[in-house]
Amino acid sequence: MVRQQTVSIILSAGVIVLGLSFTATAFAATKGKKLTYEQAWTHCKALLDKEKTPGTSTMSNERMVRGGACMKHYGYSL
Repeated sequence: MVRQQTVSIILSAGVIVLGLSFTATAFAATKGKKLTYEQAWTHCKALLDKEKTPGTSTMSNERMVRGGACMKHYGYSL
């Protein structure tokens, strides 16, 4: 009985360690990639267009704020 519990604990720990190592590897692979300013601007503009965020009238500030936040996400400021 004790042996079965020990084996199940070891297997569970192994699964957790493997899961964390795959996550860390995937994060490290994407962390090194940085979009150029033009690529980030194109991506953010496409997102705003897809969301149909208004760019005119009294709600134009919303588009500017969202666009700025998107660019900041990629490491750039307006």
